[in-house]
Amino acid sequence: MTTTTKIITLLLTSALLISGCGKREDSKPAPSTPLETVECVMESIRDLDMETLNSYTDNYVQTYHNWIGVPMEHEYRTFNELLQPHSKNGSRYQSAYKLDQKMMENLTWEITDVRENTDSAEIDMSITNIDMSQVIETYTAQILDDMLQSPGITQFAKSMSNLGSARDSLISIIDELGDNDICTTSVTALAYQENGQWKIHLTPELINAFSGNMYDDTDSAGIAELEELLDAKINEWAEDFEEKAEHWADNFEKKWTNE
Repeated sequence: MTTTTKIITLLLTSALLISGCGKREDSKPAPSTPLETVECVMESIRDLDMETLNSYTDNYVQTYHNWIGVPMEHEYRTFNELLQPHSKNGSRYQSAYKLDQKMMENLTWEITDVRENTDSAEIDMSITNIDMSQVIETYTAQILDDMLQSPGITQFAKSMSNLGSARDSLISIIDELGDNDICTTSVTALAYQENGQWKIHLTPELINAFSGNMYDDTDSAGIAELEELLDAKINEWAEDFEEKAEHWADNFEKKWTNE
């Protein structure tokens, strides 16, 4: 994965892994086996049901407090942004929720094998979703094209300054995908028992699988070619700036000595 793609993926991670807050039905019995638990967790991801997801996974990591002990931020393994305090009160939540709906609406999975021990289990799965690695590459290409027209960090910052606009662009790219623009990933989910309840460990591999391989460490030849062109443009821009700087310095020195 090239540096530009890594930066864009990092900046968009919070946008791409956003959840709504669905409500788990209290009358529904808790899953009692690793198979039931992983099915429940995958349904909660598809339905954007964060209460259920957090109940049956290790999604929660820690809470950060300010100097007087008031909780200011929560850290989760995934679906982090809208699980923050007061996160549903702004337009950022709405745009992120729309993107999440679009990302997860075609999520499907198949359980192929379950190997259970006394307090742990391995569940082999095939997870199918839209190919988000392709979406990210398309969006990266758009950013690189913009930067080729006007190379420099200013253009990059301008392109990334409005996450709401970025999410709209991603939704548009997803809408243009064809029926074959999907990916299926084989992954082994890890389950464990905690206080008598089975839970699923949200590994990076599992997160990547249900996110449509968004975090694959690969780039297409097209992206590599655009980055090479951009590098050449930036070098050209830097050389031009250096020449101008030397010219300005010479003029300043002549003016100073003449005075």
